[in-house]
Amino acid sequence: MAYSITQFENNLTNSLVALDNNFTTFGALVPIPCTISGTNTLTLTPNAGGLVPTPTISAYTTGMLFTGIAITSNTGPVIATVGSIGTRQVYKDTLIGPSLLSGTEIVGNCAIALFYDAALNLGAGGFHLIATTAQTNSFIAPSGIQLNGGATLTNLLSGNSPTLTFTATPGWSSQDQIFTLTGLPPAVPAPGDFMQINPPSLAATGVSYWAMCTALGSLSSLLSVATVNVRLVNSASASLASNSGVYRYIATRATP
Repeated sequence: MAYSITQFENNLTNSLVALDNNFTTFGALVPIPCTISGTNTLTLTPNAGGLVPTPTISAYTTGMLFTGIAITSNTGPVIATVGSIGTRQVYKDTLIGPSLLSGTEIVGNCAIALFYDAALNLGAGGFHLIATTAQTNSFIAPSGIQLNGGATLTNLLSGNSPTLTFTATPGWSSQDQIFTLTGLPPAVPAPGDFMQINPPSLAATGVSYWAMCTALGSLSSLLSVATVNVRLVNSASASLASNSGVYRYIATRATP
């Protein structure tokens, strides 16, 4: 889209009409403040007076930017019109291209901006929502997180143990079982790494489980084998039979 600006320097033949045309042209090139009404059908009314009057808008042009404060949050797709020029659909820009709004992209009492694009909607024209206060949630999967600016907690690996069998233990006692993990360092736990253990079924009252890596050896130049010790603790006074079966585990490492 070409814009026509009149140069007045050393040109005495230009009239005030040309000056008015310049103001109108520049007015279409800057953000146009509007009052906004509606929820999913928005009407934008350019400010007509006051300290910041805007030029009369009679048609949409690609690149026009309309701004204002939304009064309510949208609950689905949105259409918008500036004055009575004509209603157009509103799109949000995504990684796969412009997409119609679905809800809550516009938040009440928050500022929004609509950028007109004649190519949207197969050439019928539409608005890009380029200012939004919507929250976008996405999953993150870091290998480690830093706690309080100091220690780093790293998730190593998780899985299922082979079948572990504990016998009945007398009161106020403990019993150990071991299993091994094989893999590539540094994902394989090292001595002192913390292990969370879940038994195959609910343990009897008074029975708890603790686990840690007690040894680390090398099978080859690449593979390592870690020894995991699972300790059953019977804090009850009676002798209790413990859970036997496959235990689920998660290995984590805390680095100061």
